[in-house]
Order: sequence, then structure tokens, then C-alpha cells
Amino acid sequence: MPRLDHVTIDTRDAPAMIGFLQAILGVREGYRPPFPSPGHWLYLDDRPVIHLSLTSRSTDFPPGIFNHVAFSLYEFTPALERIKASGYRYEYYDIPDTDLGQVFVYGPEGVKIELQYPRPA
Repeated sequence: MPRLDHVTIDTRDAPAMIGFLQAILGVREGYRPPFPSPGHWLYLDDRPVIHLSLTSRSTDFPPGIFNHVAFSLYEFTPALERIKASGYRYEYYDIPDTDLGQVFVYGPEGVKIELQYPRPA
């Protein structure tokens, strides 16, 4: 059965992007094979789920090429505290006709991350 393995983000500023993803998702940088092009692999639960590829692009991501990637949250309150402390812009909503909520966090270079969480009963 196919499953999503990872997402790759082209970034001009790897330290800023890594800092954003660490603050919002709690990723950690880990092993990356010695590819000829520079980059970074970021891990969640011992899996490299975000690959960063360095680019010399002169502008942010154009809207519509890649809108966002979503991750599931299991502990909403600590995650929201991390998001608020990060200083990044965010918005949150209830997903209609479900018991889920979602937080969108806007990071460097136009990257948008969605975090889904079960709403408290």
C-alpha cells in the first residue's frame, strides 16, 4: 500500500528553515546520504520526513505551486504554546463536520505547515 514517505522543500536559507521546522514540528536534523548536492534531512519518529534542498531561487515560493503539508498533532496545548512562542504567524480553525481542528503556521520563504489535532470533547 503506498504511503507518503517525505516532502522536499527547496530553501535558500537552510538554518532559518530548519529553525522554523524545529520550533513548529520538533524535528531533528539527522543522517543524510552523501549526495553531490547540498541539503539536510529532518526526522520525526526516527524517519526522515522532510528533506531540504538548497537553492539559489531569488523569490519566495509562488502561490499554487505547493500550498502546504499537514502533520497530525496528538497534544494540542503544548503544540499551540510552541507555535505562539515561535513568533511565526498562525491561524486556527475547526474542520466542519469533524472532531478535528487545524492550525496553519506560516514560515520562511512562503512555506505553510498545517497541524491537525483532535478537538477536545
